[in-house]
Amino acid sequence: MAVIGVLGGTFDPIHLGHRTLGLAAVEEVALDKLIVMPAHIQPFKQNKKVAQDRHRLNMAELAFKDCPQAEVSDYEIKKGDISYSYETMSHLRSIYPDDELFFIMGADSFINVEKWYKGEELLAEFGFIVSSRPGYPEKELESKMKFYRMDYDTKIIRLMTKMPDISSTEIRETALAGESIRHLVPAVVEKYIQMNGLYDDMLKNPRWKMDSY
Repeated sequence: MAVIGVLGGTFDPIHLGHRTLGLAAVEEVALDKLIVMPAHIQPFKQNKKVAQDRHRLNMAELAFKDCPQAEVSDYEIKKGDISYSYETMSHLRSIYPDDELFFIMGADSFINVEKWYKGEELLAEFGFIVSSRPGYPEKELESKMKFYRMDYDTKIIRLMTKMPDISSTEIRETALAGESIRHLVPAVVEKYIQMNGLYDDMLKNPRWKMDSY
């Protein structure tokens, strides 16, 4: 039985926080496969403009190209419409029926999973690999992990690797200011952003909505 972790997100752009999270899951949990899944439209970002699907997919591939366990999936992008995690995980279970599937995420998202679309089913049917950002209240995370384990029998693995405190908003603002973002994204992603001018015009548009992750 293989152990598979799924790392989803808008990835606009994908950054060193995402990469650190994915690689930590591979190393600490000994994942056989890491599936990186760029969303088409996240449920909480339905009215927010993001970079084109192909660019976010390309950046994800660049960010994890040196990780042999990683593969970038275009399932949610090709599927279109809103990307619900439960539907994606159920689809993956149909492909890997005999393997163990984990959803990888940060603590700030994890504590609210129960409120997601079919969140209770997600907690009851799949495992979770969870990390915490610097400064995140540990007691709140521990309390929520205990609650999910008791109420849904959720298998939860807590990552110990220290995560960098990086946001996609910070990256877009830094890029707009003409400053280097190499300390925030993999060098190959920085080059891709520069070559394609991804955020130059978007950030000047007042309709652009800034997101924290």
